[in-house]
Amino acid sequence: MTERKPIKVLANSMAIIDGLAERGDLSPADLAHLTGLPRPSVYRLIDGLRVIGLVRSTDVSVASLSVKWLHLADAARASMSEWAGARTELDRLSAETEQTVFLAVPRGDEVVCIDQSLGRGVGMLILSPGRSLPLYAGGVGRLALAHLADLDRYLSSGPPRRRITPHTLTDAAELREDAERTRSQGYTLSLDDVTVGIGAVAVPVLAPDGSLLGCLSVAGRTAEISAQAESFVAAAREVASQLATTAARVLSGARG
Repeated sequence: MTERKPIKVLANSMAIIDGLAERGDLSPADLAHLTGLPRPSVYRLIDGLRVIGLVRSTDVSVASLSVKWLHLADAARASMSEWAGARTELDRLSAETEQTVFLAVPRGDEVVCIDQSLGRGVGMLILSPGRSLPLYAGGVGRLALAHLADLDRYLSSGPPRRRITPHTLTDAAELREDAERTRSQGYTLSLDDVTVGIGAVAVPVLAPDGSLLGCLSVAGRTAEISAQAESFVAAAREVASQLATTAARVLSGARG
């Protein structure tokens, strides 16, 4: 029992952090409602996070994430040495397609964006470095879902799937069919399922053994993505191949 308590505290602290990351500045009452935690517990957690510098609170009793997270994000990105040279390739792909390019990696039941190269219409795009998408939504999310080792478990007992837009796939049968289509064609086409008016194509960055290292996405306005999907996929595959070669070399060296 005593071993589980620290884990519960960490989980509850993470719920507070996730709430602030997703919604921005929030009061303890807002956080209690969002996380389902008792308000006294929220106060204690905020105070603890403030003491270690991860959260700051204002005079109007509103909590927000501190700038320390920027340093932690930089350190986390630097530790992913397999992607150290990825920005040059992302910039090249963005310049070629004139769209925004994302590199994301699978983490549990979501994919996390680790880098991007901005194109046009960026104000309408939800994904950015440090932010994530669930496995059932968006090009990078659904691409990662298609490469999930235990797809049946995720579809039957994974986290709740909320409809982000009217076009978001949430039904298990639809997602299974979508995953099979992605594996067959080797890419994912996402139209309006995260943001109405925005689409994306996503291709995998694969390890030599075929496992998924990352997801490379070209995103922009739905009409442009739909009309040029074939050429965008071809361009993205070329860059994904280069990223895969570099990542495999770095990871092989690290293991050696």
